[in-house]
Amino acid sequence: MLANSPPHTDLIATVSNRFHFKAIVYILVILFGLGTWTNLAGVWIQLPIITPILPESWHLPAKLTLIINSANIFPILIVFASLVFKFNTSSFEVPVNFVLLCTSILFAIAFAFLWDKTADLFGTKQSVYLMGLCFITAITDCLSSTTFIPFLHRYEPIYLNAYFTGEALTALLPAMIGITQGIGKSDCVLFGNETNGTLIEVHHQPQYSVQTYFLLLSFLPLSALIAFTILQFMKTGRSKIKSTPVKSEHKPSSIFILMDNIEDIDVIQNTIATINNIEDKFKKPKKKPNQLKKFLMSEPGIFLFIVFQCSAMLYGVCQGLTTFSLNAYSVTTFHYTIITSQFAYPVMTLVGAFIPEVSSKIIYSLYAISTGLFVYIFLTAKLSPCPPLVNQMFGHLIIFFVWILMNLTCSYIRILMGNYFRKNLGHRGLICFGIATQLGALIGATTNFALTNTFELFKERNICDKTLQCF
Repeated sequence: MLANSPPHTDLIATVSNRFHFKAIVYILVILFGLGTWTNLAGVWIQLPIITPILPESWHLPAKLTLIINSANIFPILIVFASLVFKFNTSSFEVPVNFVLLCTSILFAIAFAFLWDKTADLFGTKQSVYLMGLCFITAITDCLSSTTFIPFLHRYEPIYLNAYFTGEALTALLPAMIGITQGIGKSDCVLFGNETNGTLIEVHHQPQYSVQTYFLLLSFLPLSALIAFTILQFMKTGRSKIKSTPVKSEHKPSSIFILMDNIEDIDVIQNTIATINNIEDKFKKPKKKPNQLKKFLMSEPGIFLFIVFQCSAMLYGVCQGLTTFSLNAYSVTTFHYTIITSQFAYPVMTLVGAFIPEVSSKIIYSLYAISTGLFVYIFLTAKLSPCPPLVNQMFGHLIIFFVWILMNLTCSYIRILMGNYFRKNLGHRGLICFGIATQLGALIGATTNFALTNTFELFKERNICDKTLQCF
């Protein structure tokens, strides 16, 4: 062997090390994704347990949905300010992310000890501590949409799917903890004698308390904070392509006409007028069509509307209808549907890793399917306390799978849209994607709150009321 032969073994080792480092970064980005929406996901998992206990009862999901989504106004204002004043948000994404992750840990501990505390508000008892914590937590989580995802613009595109995987686990892991916790039982106990007595629903504790649940949940944002700290010291996976301004190939030009031996003044004036007209055509910009209308009719505009409506349906309206659509069937149906729905996003994230892009026709088909499923969910809530097939197991199965399919289709649409805007519009596209999601959820929650609390369109069902007959 020659003394100067290429070191093949070292080259293979170097490539292997790079692969291992990239795999480590991929795992760290997944853990980083655990830092957002974890606490609020835990609140939704606990709804079947806390709804019968807290004074808001079946109206609790609608109020929490409005409070949580009203926090969306803060990141929207930040983004609009960045557009108006044209400052770059990337400069403070890292310190803001550190603050958000630390507060997420503290809020999980606060939920554990304050979720059932009530206070008098407007003459009635209200779960002000739970609602206050949800509002503040929602602000930090919504801000994370404008700092977490754009922060990943520094990395190669493959790590965006890693983040979506971590974000999906913020629903999956709280759900798995909820499975071990269980739902507890409820019985109808007779108070008084058999003639004048009243049947009252009595609830029994699950395997462990709500307090223990949130303390266990606090380890998820803690792992996200550790992972994000490690990422700051690693350069592996960073994107090496930097966008450079495109220089225009068109240069301003002037028109010169050489006039010689022109004696007629009229000819001179006509020539000057012609020159002026030609120069005006070059100087005056052509009238552009309505840019807003043009954008709304374009593919990115239509896709933003789909993101907006899917967010309004799933994160705005449906979340506020969980009790009326599911609890009307049974608390068991309510519990296991909420738990299983949390698996939809991780499953579709896995699908998105292998099929990150599909044709526009498939996207429109998924959008139409999700809209149809939403209509059925809304009808079951409207027909509460006697939704379709409420006394038959087949009815329980139908509403269970409708909710699951609704979560599956909307989750996949979200992943497809995230990849689309990341690929075609870059950093600004991801911000628009996040804003459309938040704005849709806010409008959906506001609409649902009005229908639920103002117009009282939906009715509760008392399982101990034997006079109510549903056929």
